[in-house]
Amino acid sequence: MRMFQVRHTITYELTLAAGTEQEAILKAKGIPLAQWTAEPDEVTAELVDETDEIDEY
Repeated sequence: MRMFQVRHTITYELTLAAGTEQEAILKAKGIPLAQWTAEPDEVTAELVDETDEIDEY
């Protein structure tokens, strides 16, 4: 049986004025997601286990 790990990623964008990268991060943490602009979703699947199941009788 092959097992896959599926990851669904949504990227949000927010443009804000800030003096430094650290200040921008701190400001962004306090802003609700509803005010962010959602970018297209990305869905990825990664093969975790490729072993075939063997039934024992």
